[in-house]
Amino acid sequence: MLVDRDGLWFRILAARYGMKRGRLREGGRRGSSWWREIVNIREGRGDIGGGWFGERVSKKVGDGSDTFFWTDPWLDGTPLSERFGRLFDLAVDKSSRVVEMLALGWEVGGEAWEWRRQLWAWEEELVRECQDLLLGFSVQAHHSNVWQWQPDTANGYSVSILAWRLLRDRLPTKANLATRDIITPAAHFCVSGCGDVESAQHLFLSCSTFGSLWSSVQSWIWISAADPQHLSDHFVQFSYSLGGTRAH
Repeated sequence: MLVDRDGLWFRILAARYGMKRGRLREGGRRGSSWWREIVNIREGRGDIGGGWFGERVSKKVGDGSDTFFWTDPWLDGTPLSERFGRLFDLAVDKSSRVVEMLALGWEVGGEAWEWRRQLWAWEEELVRECQDLLLGFSVQAHHSNVWQWQPDTANGYSVSILAWRLLRDRLPTKANLATRDIITPAAHFCVSGCGDVESAQHLFLSCSTFGSLWSSVQSWIWISAADPQHLSDHFVQFSYSLGGTRAH
């Protein structure tokens, strides 16, 4: 949603809140509470998941047709707009795509570099540093650009976005889909066939099929405890039973 610039949600958010420095604006007081939480996650603020996307995801360039040169994390996992913030501020076109910059020529003397004013000497040094990073890079024709999850060798795999949606009851359970008229009320029963309504509470804790998996998980991570009956309590118990940075 935050990076698919041709997608419906991105276009809706851009029309509602506008763009700044190639990114969606927060919207200030006009922003909904839902959107403010998304922005907090993007910016790494608060305690609801940190900047999980920027820290965990990078873009692998194929043909470069839908990869933004400045604002996508396609080179060494960090957007050039962050690594070379001064150059990004001075760039005439902040929405240039990789394939466009390459075609114009991003080498020394290339036409890809277009600035709002003449650069100072130290800014020209930044351009040369950026050009050194680009040496030897080439696009792969007929290959799509893909987003890649970066493994964290210290802390393991992160599921923060799933937990965030679960604790706020934002997962597409059948109960939620029926409430939003996406499916009929008659179709809101659990996918396991147990006969109960498929809510998040039921699916993760109460279901005789899926809820019973927690005993196996407890055995796997070497803990023994009674299972809480509420999702938030259950989440806290499992998080802090691991202790230290693993809980974070």
